Amino acid sequence: MNPFGRRSWAVVIFTALLIVIVNLTWWLFYLKTEKSFEDQLSRRLATLARIGASEFSQESVSALVDGYLWAYDEALNVIENIRAADSLSEVFILDINRHYLATTSAYADSIYYLADLNDAAIDSAFVSLDYDGQAIFSGRPVVTAGYRSGSLILKSAFAPLVDTTGLVAAVLGVEADVDYADDLLALRRSLYLSSIISVGIGLLFGVLFYVIQRRIAASEKSVFMSQSQANLGRMVAVVSHEIKNPLMIMRASAESLIKKVNSPEAGFIVEEIDRLNQIVTGYLDFASGKSIISREPLDIVGFLNSIAGQFAPRLARDKISLETRLPNSRLMIKADSIALRQVIINLILNAAEAVAGKDNAAVTLSLEQAGGRTVIKVIDNGPGIERKQLKNIFEPFFTTKTTGSGLGLFHSRRLIGKMGGEIKADSKVGGSTEFSIVLPDADNGE
Repeated sequence: MNPFGRRSWAVVIFTALLIVIVNLTWWLFYLKTEKSFEDQLSRRLATLARIGASEFSQESVSALVDGYLWAYDEALNVIENIRAADSLSEVFILDINRHYLATTSAYADSIYYLADLNDAAIDSAFVSLDYDGQAIFSGRPVVTAGYRSGSLILKSAFAPLVDTTGLVAAVLGVEADVDYADDLLALRRSLYLSSIISVGIGLLFGVLFYVIQRRIAASEKSVFMSQSQANLGRMVAVVSHEIKNPLMIMRASAESLIKKVNSPEAGFIVEEIDRLNQIVTGYLDFASGKSIISREPLDIVGFLNSIAGQFAPRLARDKISLETRLPNSRLMIKADSIALRQVIINLILNAAEAVAGKDNAAVTLSLEQAGGRTVIKVIDNGPGIERKQLKNIFEPFFTTKTTGSGLGLFHSRRLIGKMGGEIKADSKVGGSTEFSIVLPDADNGE
């Protein structure tokens, strides 16, 4: 089962797009608000600078530049009225050398201390160029961008002042504190917080959906398994009936041979028929939801040697060697011998099929013990299994073969689980494949 399918990706993409769109809308609103505030302040400063400049006559500008006291008093009175009328930070008049001719600031030096920041705007207020490269006077206020001075954000506008010669002899500057900066900062902080919260909510929604999706997928799988088992039950009931009758006839015939000629081969036939009958019964139990497993003490070493001795000649005919790595002493475990035999034979035959046709094809049956658990391993030197397929090999009806039901490994895992053990697989493409059956020892099982 893929826990992250198309529906999950669709919801992830939808949630991400929703978060991006919402946050983008908020930030576009912020930028629009910031621009609106800035445009309003620029227009206000330009209007104040233009109106203020109109209060000065050409004669008063010439007199102020020449240093007449009456002109200074008159200019100071005008700029104080401008500042007081609109709560400006400072209103001042500069000559072309950026020296103060008059200012509302009581702490200003003789030179305008922000000249470097606003030099381009002041130059534009003094002069501009026509299309022929000739110097002409602009006559329009020039508004600066916002700039920082200490802890304040300021904005200024400069308007030209013309003397009696018709030239711009000075500029009127109006400077205002960007009073909406604190509001924009608070709004920006709120947007940061909102963005973080929206991402958090999106992640929470994603996690909740993932959990719900997993449960839905598990329910769908459960429904699928129930339907599959119901269909399989009907199929197995018919097939088992058709198989068991010939098996019983074959068994009776083999028993007759035993009585007549006492043939070991006939005894082997009886044993295999009983195994086939048990397998058919096991599939029937699987389909009906029943499973009868007996957990009795079993000498696993002798048990595995018996299986190896039976199947080694069969594999040798296909040029496959069946090797064993088993201890010499007895080792007791608790297991159902018939079910365990079915599982191990299934693994051996699968391994033999994987290495068929390969040079030096080999299947290894090994046994080791650790921590009160016994590990039976079936290892082949075949082509290996891809990681994606390895995750699904124990799923019902999953198979990489062109033939087969895809129930062998699934049924094997159920049987081992009923015995209190587990079965695992490890493989690398181009390397060996290893199936491990872990079972409790005889004195550790329930």
